Amino acid sequence: MNIDRIHKLFLSNRLLLSLIIVTFIAVRLYSADSQWDDLYLWGSMIIQIGVAFSILHLNNTFNIIHRTFLPATYYLLFMGVNPIFYNDIKGSIAAFIIVLCYHILFASYQKPLSQASALNISLLLVTGSLLWPPLLFFFPVIWQGFSHFQSFNVRVFFASLTGFAIVYLFIFTLSIILEDKTIFFSSLPQSDTLFIFLKPYLSTLEWSAWGFLLLFYLLIGIYLHTSNISERIWTISVLKYFYFSSFIGFFFFLFQNGYKSSWGLITAVPLAFLTGHFFSNSDKRGMQYLQLLFFLFFVGIGIAQFIGM
Repeated sequence: MNIDRIHKLFLSNRLLLSLIIVTFIAVRLYSADSQWDDLYLWGSMIIQIGVAFSILHLNNTFNIIHRTFLPATYYLLFMGVNPIFYNDIKGSIAAFIIVLCYHILFASYQKPLSQASALNISLLLVTGSLLWPPLLFFFPVIWQGFSHFQSFNVRVFFASLTGFAIVYLFIFTLSIILEDKTIFFSSLPQSDTLFIFLKPYLSTLEWSAWGFLLLFYLLIGIYLHTSNISERIWTISVLKYFYFSSFIGFFFFLFQNGYKSSWGLITAVPLAFLTGHFFSNSDKRGMQYLQLLFFLFFVGIGIAQFIGM
């Protein structure tokens, strides 16, 4: 087995990425059975593929990981192995919004006058929260991102709050025009939809997959802080922010069990970048075998889930 060639296929082979996309679609269509009119299934599938391509565009635009399809590949892999993601259109839209927010945030790197970026991110998060309220929890994550990328200040903070005010002022005006106050009050964040903290309930296969990811997450953390001295400052900065974002995602995935599917879709975005970088940045044979085992493990989880459907 030529492990070097396999490693290069994973890094930048368009045919492999295309094969994964075709497999991703085929599994979804099989799960549809005779329900070909299931708009949630079709919508989730299309949006999740869109998220994968947005991840690829994000990586190429900001040159986070040099010339690789791995982040997009791993996102599709993580999403394809668990049926709970198949019909979650709200979580898919939320994940797409988060990728857009990352794009705007990274463009503000070391730019103190980033009020427009903060406003745009705020508009995305608040508008998205009308569909899925927990997106509001990402405001502190974004503020930490502005601080991490040396562009946070009072003006940026108030620009974020302005975005919140604009959306709800629009809804308030609409409710007055339509003479229906319930439009406004029903759109306000409700505690019973935001603060749903329950003990984690995962299947055996879910524990296996996410436990395995958590183990790699901890390993990547050690790697980032001890073995990346030669990396570019920009790459390390982005990866550390992804590491923080993943931690927040893991927390809510475990303790907001009612939203575990949506949090899984969101958490997989930074995890895809972290694992992609981890496996793309070494020519050591041991790391190449580890990458193959990592891929085969999730393929095995997917097959097990597929058989149990």
